[in-house]
Amino acid sequence: MERLTPSSAQAVVQAYVVRMAPDVSGRVVEVGVVDNARVEAGQLLFRIDPRPFEIAVTEAQVQVERIGQTLGASTASVEAAQARLLKASADFENVQSQTQRTLELVQRGITAKAKGDEARAALEGARASVNGAEADLAKARQELGPAGAENPQLRGALAQLERARLNLLHTAVMAPAAGVVSNLQLATGQFIGAGQAALTFIDASTIWISANFKENSLEHMSNADRAEIVIDSLPGSIFKAKVESIGWGVSQNSVDPSTGLPTIRNSSGWIRDPQRFPVRLIFDGDLPSRVRFGSQVNVVVYTGQNPVANAIGAAWIRILAILTYAS
Repeated sequence: MERLTPSSAQAVVQAYVVRMAPDVSGRVVEVGVVDNARVEAGQLLFRIDPRPFEIAVTEAQVQVERIGQTLGASTASVEAAQARLLKASADFENVQSQTQRTLELVQRGITAKAKGDEARAALEGARASVNGAEADLAKARQELGPAGAENPQLRGALAQLERARLNLLHTAVMAPAAGVVSNLQLATGQFIGAGQAALTFIDASTIWISANFKENSLEHMSNADRAEIVIDSLPGSIFKAKVESIGWGVSQNSVDPSTGLPTIRNSSGWIRDPQRFPVRLIFDGDLPSRVRFGSQVNVVVYTGQNPVANAIGAAWIRILAILTYAS
């Protein structure tokens, strides 16, 4: 019967277990739950004093404003340098025209050579003014950097502001899903560091059964096979389930931690005990509201159309349900 309708008493209720820890350090000002309490997703577990983080947000906002003002002043400097360059360029063109006319008069003997020398000197001065204005504009643009959101100073200040806001958000530690709080080690006024575990959270939204089946009873088992289970913590009830996955490997070698030498398991008798492989089952329907993590479970899996074997398995699981209720 075990090959057609395998059963196992080596099964437990499993769930994701998370050690909840804050992302920031601080003093606890509020604990929103008690030990072993059921919570909903998004419910407050505990809160760290937000005031230092609110101050950090304000400081980051001020820094963004300060950078904005600096960039505004730098932009004004660029605009002023551009205006000076335009004026110097216009003056150079004017002096260049005057110099050309003066040199023509000198060549014709109408104007003294000294006037030509003065004109050449004025032209060189105008050219130097243009070069200086171009250098000032280049310096102003370099100090300003890229415009808008691409400016590195502004990007750095905005990143600091975003980090400060994120840290403030992390002062409130919320339940990641519906579940149960356990091993609560927290009180108001306690200082807790970032990454320091404060409680254990059992995710009640994702629960499964981990059952160990003998390897010679897995021949006909496959994913989605229907099953029935009895949970010791919910005596007298039978729950529908189905196979989600079947384990493909288990560890063969165990090592003595004190010596590092392998431990050999000796078999006795002509027939050795079969190896057991883990099988994961999930509830077929709504999750029981009072199921507890780690509860022991009895499982029977119906692998196909086997009326006799299925009837025996169904009878066996129902007898166990009665026994768990009566014991």
